[in-house]
Amino acid sequence: MNSEIKALFEEEGYSIITDESETSGDDEKGASGAALLKYGNGYSLPSGEGKKVPESLPAEKTHHKKAEILPFRAPDKGDYDIPTIVQYLNWHMNRINENVIGRDDIIRQAFFAILTGEHMLLLSRTGMAKSYLTNYIFNIFEGARIFSAQASKDQTPDNYFGPYNIEEFKKGKIRHNIKGSIIESNLVFIDEFFDASDVVLRSLLSVLNERKFINGQEQIDVSIHTAVATANYMRLNEVTEAVLDRFTYKSIIPEDNNLYSQLLIDHTYRLNKGKPVEPERKIFFDQVLYLSDIVRNNNKDIKIEISDYIYFLKNVVVNKFVSEMRKIDGNFFVSPRKRAKLSDLLRAYALTKNRRHAERDDLRELYLALCTLNSHVSSAVNAKSEKDIFLDAYQQVMIHFDTTGANQQIQLLLNIRKVFQELREDPEKRAIILKKKGFVRELRDILMKIFPAKRKNDNDEITIESLKKNVFDIDPAVEEVRELKDGILKDYQDLY
Repeated sequence: MNSEIKALFEEEGYSIITDESETSGDDEKGASGAALLKYGNGYSLPSGEGKKVPESLPAEKTHHKKAEILPFRAPDKGDYDIPTIVQYLNWHMNRINENVIGRDDIIRQAFFAILTGEHMLLLSRTGMAKSYLTNYIFNIFEGARIFSAQASKDQTPDNYFGPYNIEEFKKGKIRHNIKGSIIESNLVFIDEFFDASDVVLRSLLSVLNERKFINGQEQIDVSIHTAVATANYMRLNEVTEAVLDRFTYKSIIPEDNNLYSQLLIDHTYRLNKGKPVEPERKIFFDQVLYLSDIVRNNNKDIKIEISDYIYFLKNVVVNKFVSEMRKIDGNFFVSPRKRAKLSDLLRAYALTKNRRHAERDDLRELYLALCTLNSHVSSAVNAKSEKDIFLDAYQQVMIHFDTTGANQQIQLLLNIRKVFQELREDPEKRAIILKKKGFVRELRDILMKIFPAKRKNDNDEITIESLKKNVFDIDPAVEEVRELKDGILKDYQDLY
């Protein structure tokens, strides 16, 4: 490499690693011997763009080609650069949006399915590019084991879990040869999903949800991270209803007769012949697993916090949405499993915004998991999408709680509940807990907003009795506050 160029980069703090470098290791050299730029603990692309990927970088609507640029990869988990990985994910999402026309929300949904380690179901008529979209998304990852199958009624579980191991069978043991099967795969694509028999679908239940393959004494941990299933129709029975609940994210791909959208589709087809474009930048799948561990709260060192206030509002919004949906569909139901998994979506959204905490406005994004996108419901007076109904419910809750003062009441009650819980867990530290500066200051501020007539002296001592009185004195602004108040009084009555 030219010494002047090398000196120029080194002045900016970069180290340049080439085939001639003394350093060895697959993570530090491209397969073709191209130079990598190393800055601090992270790596950047040899194109010289550095660690940032411009948000405005246009999608490459070019002919099918091999990747020419080595994927971004940190050398080990301790050196993962989370903002950079997030930038790459956002860049890929924007790129796919420009190449798969009119699927913005569905593409966002798919990316959150992967970040949260959940599964996705795509429904549409034939020829709506379901497979094309799935392959486009899976194609951005390097190092992921992918399993693809087209379901049919004639298939048996062996088509998914591998054939029986003959040698083990001769010994009287029933074992599957799992090499190359769904069990070893990270990303799974099953086309024509509902063409599969109920026997096959039932066998997929524990694999999709518990990530375990159970066949008598044979029990194997499954590597599946995210599965995408596509179908042209949906059949409902006890088996399919249970399987459907395993798909946290669901979408219907609508027919789009907009002439401008059709023009864009013609352009992309002319360039790409209906095949996903090989991306110039791929993301190593272990980086996605690293982010997913953070999102699912499995990382010991990095946590994305969700306060009790956000948890409480999440449940209020979900209840409001379910109530509105049942006015149209009396059987509408959100399972406790899905309600709990909404927290992972909140953490994932915060992570994509480079935050370590969830905010109230993030609750708006819950429609991605709660709703079947592009699914319209009708009543005698209107016809709305599930997304529209959710956004209306969300907006109504936020406005109502802001105007009635319910937010301050909720924050006060949750702060007092937190103290009660600490006192229950460690009663010997009562004096220390009740005199925490941060807690005392926050509590006094909230009390001034709720009870402006009762001015608190900064020297007034906070006791269990005074906290109990504050709870009793609250006149709930909304029914949800009443339920919270009654729950606290009942749950912590042993402290009084």
